[in-house]
Amino acid sequence: MNTSVTTSQEIDWSPILSKIQRLDEHSLPAYPGDLKTALLQHAQLSQHPKAEMAYQLASDIARLTTHCDPEIVYWFSRLLSLVEV
Repeated sequence: MNTSVTTSQEIDWSPILSKIQRLDEHSLPAYPGDLKTALLQHAQLSQHPKAEMAYQLASDIARLTTHCDPEIVYWFSRLLSLVEV
């Protein structure tokens, strides 16, 4: 997995990305657990009113292509710049 772009808004996403794995040779990489909760907690936005909306939008964008967890992390990290912290 390419993790060369793992920071956004001073957040290092590599701890989340490093947990993503393939469970078998035919599956897409997946986060072992609740990705939404992990992302919101990692970004320290669990209580932010627009953070869940940013996650949902990231998931919707990813659904247009591979809809795998690494892509959701990527889009979530990009959308955070639109969330007023």
